[in-house]
Amino acid sequence: MTKSLLVVEEALRDLKAHWFEYIKTITQAAEAQGWQVQVAAHHDVVPEICQELKVFPLFRYARYLDNHKKKLPGERYYGFLLHSWRCLVVLVPLLGKQPRYEHIFVPTVLIHHLLAWWMIMTFHPQRPQHLTLFFVANPGIWDRNTQKSILPSSPLLGIQGFLLRRFQKLVAQGTVTLAVETKGAKREFEELTNLPFQLFPHPVPQLIESSPPSLRLSSSQELSSAPTFACYGFARYEKGSDMFKTAIEQLLTPQQDIPVQFCIQWVEPFSLPDGSICEPGSLLRQHPQVTIIDRPLQSHDYQTLLSKTDCMILPYRNSSYHGRVSRVAIEAVCLGIPLIYTQGGWLEEVIGEFGVGIGIQDESTEELTQAVITMWKNFNEYAQLAFRKRAKAQQYFSPENLCQQLLSPKYRPKE
Repeated sequence: MTKSLLVVEEALRDLKAHWFEYIKTITQAAEAQGWQVQVAAHHDVVPEICQELKVFPLFRYARYLDNHKKKLPGERYYGFLLHSWRCLVVLVPLLGKQPRYEHIFVPTVLIHHLLAWWMIMTFHPQRPQHLTLFFVANPGIWDRNTQKSILPSSPLLGIQGFLLRRFQKLVAQGTVTLAVETKGAKREFEELTNLPFQLFPHPVPQLIESSPPSLRLSSSQELSSAPTFACYGFARYEKGSDMFKTAIEQLLTPQQDIPVQFCIQWVEPFSLPDGSICEPGSLLRQHPQVTIIDRPLQSHDYQTLLSKTDCMILPYRNSSYHGRVSRVAIEAVCLGIPLIYTQGGWLEEVIGEFGVGIGIQDESTEELTQAVITMWKNFNEYAQLAFRKRAKAQQYFSPENLCQQLLSPKYRPKE
C-alpha cells in the first residue's frame, strides 16, 4: 500500500533559493521508495515548480520571504503567535480534507511555527501518524573570545525552548522527531531543551564526477594545466568573499606569480560592516587568471563548473556559519575536491570526516593566502586523498540515506 508524505514549506515560491532543489531531491528519493509525495507551498508558487511537484499553493505569509517587509508594532514579541495562527488557518482545513498522512516533513522550522504544530499534533483529528520538524537555524551565537558557540540570554530564545519542551510527550511517544543537520546545532538544541534531536544528512543528488587527479597529471607529476581554485555561491560578507578577493589580489602580484586559475561567483555587490561596498574590482575583472561569474547558475552549468574545479575555497565567517551547512562543501567532498576552509565550525567537522583540505583561522586573510600557496605546491597529494574519501561522503549525503532516516523513524507512533 502506498504511503503518503506531505512536505510543508511556506517559503517555496520560486527558483531563487535552495528550497526547490532540496524538496525536489527528497521527493524523487521518497517516490523511488514507494511514497506518494505532496507539497504545501507558498500561494504564489511559480508554474515551473508546479510542473515538477504535486503542490498545494497555500501560504500567503512566509517568515524567510517576509523578513524585509514592515512589521506591525510589537510584532517582534508576539510575531510567533501571529504566524502560528496564520499557519493554522491554512493547515487545519488542508489536513481535514486529505486522508490522514503517514508522515509530514517540515524542512525549515522557526519559533513562529512551533505552537501551530503542537496544536495540530495535540488536537487535530487528522494529525499525521508522524511529524518531523527540521531546524536549519541553530540557536547559538559565535563567541569570538572563546572561539565557541554559546546560547545567548534572550527572551525569544527562552520562549523557543519553552515551546519545544511542549513536544516532550510527543517525542517520547514517537509521533514527533526533532531534527537538525549539524552536530553543533544538535548540541545547542539539546542544551536548550533537554530533548533528543536527530542528526540528518543534507541530501545531494549524484553529481557529474571530475576525472581522478591522476588522469589530469602529466608523467612528471605536475598538473598539465593550471589548477582552478574556486568559490561558488553568491558573494557575501558572511562567506568571506572580501577576504578571498584580497587573497587573490596578493597572489597575483609579480612577487607571487603562481600558475593558478581563480573562479568566483560575484552576482552583485555587498556591504561591509563599515558601510562600504565590496565589488570584484578592476584587477579581478581584467586579469587573465581570474573568472568572474556575474549571474545565477543553472544546474547543468553549475555541475559543469564543479567538474572542472580542482580546489574549493570556503573562508566562511564563523559568526554566521559556525553551525550552518554549506551545500557547496558537501558537493566538493562528494566529488573528491580538496578544500580550504575555516576552522572551528561545521566546515571543519564535515571536512575532517568526509574530505581533505587545509584549515585556516577565522577571518584570517593572511592564512587564506598562504593556504592557497600550500595547496598549489602539494596539490597532487591533497587531490589523491580527497578523491579516495569521496565514496564515504557520497553514501552519507545521498538522498536515499536521508529518506531512510526520515521515513523510518527510530520510534514508531503507538496506535
